[in-house]
Amino acid sequence: MAAHLFVCYNGQYFSDSEFIFSSTNRAFRYGDGLFETMKMVNGKVLFFKDHYQRLNSGMKYLRMVVDKQGFSEQSLLKEIIALSEKNKTSKSCIVRLQVFRNSEGKYTPTKNDCSFIIETEPIKNISYIFNDKGLKLGLFNEEVKQVSYLSNIKTCNSLIYILAGIYKSENKFDDVLILNNKGTISEAISSNIFIVKNNEFITPPINDGCIDGIMRKQIIGILKSNKKKITESSLTVDHLLKADETFLTNTVNGITWVGAFKTKRYFNNQSRWLTEILNSFINP
Repeated sequence: MAAHLFVCYNGQYFSDSEFIFSSTNRAFRYGDGLFETMKMVNGKVLFFKDHYQRLNSGMKYLRMVVDKQGFSEQSLLKEIIALSEKNKTSKSCIVRLQVFRNSEGKYTPTKNDCSFIIETEPIKNISYIFNDKGLKLGLFNEEVKQVSYLSNIKTCNSLIYILAGIYKSENKFDDVLILNNKGTISEAISSNIFIVKNNEFITPPINDGCIDGIMRKQIIGILKSNKKKITESSLTVDHLLKADETFLTNTVNGITWVGAFKTKRYFNNQSRWLTEILNSFINP
């Protein structure tokens, strides 16, 4: 039986088995919240500044008000590190930081102040591990993702990803792509997508409805600093069928190589190269 861990709720510690929220919690009732999923390695939260900026930007858009003294970049980072040490997970773990509005009212909140909760989950690998067996990628087309500012931030409404995950399992795929309402590819279930064609890297632009991924940002930066050609452009199924390589990116896994999509099979040279560079950030 797995040992219980602590969670940090507004700076106070509780066991993850304790009842903390009531049924009136707005994240539970209305999905009125945001979250960030981060990776900690050797006591350091990777790319924390980018995570904080994305969360802060989303909160401003949702009119969420916080106590700046307790919700500054440094204070939240301090809380994360303290919790990971208390849970003995600071060597390597996944960190989830969730923010939700404290309020009565139904769809219209009576106030906009917020609370936060932090969780850590231990993982085995410190470095990013390249998957030797490529993913079998499918296409989810039972629902589409609506393109708006909300589609770029990580809200607590994840129903389209849940449906895509069920579809993935039912059809025995390793992951599936999600289309937007314009008919182009937005992203995978929990990752952004890149393809490589004739040494050009292509990824969907933010205005195609994908999450404004933190790892996506790092990969674009790495490619530019290495003078690789990187284009943010809409992708279709036809683009994937003509690509030389396809890979997915997120903060926890780094880069995940896709081996097959429909009848297409892919190489993995660029995926391996990028994984080596990411690991140099962790183990300089």
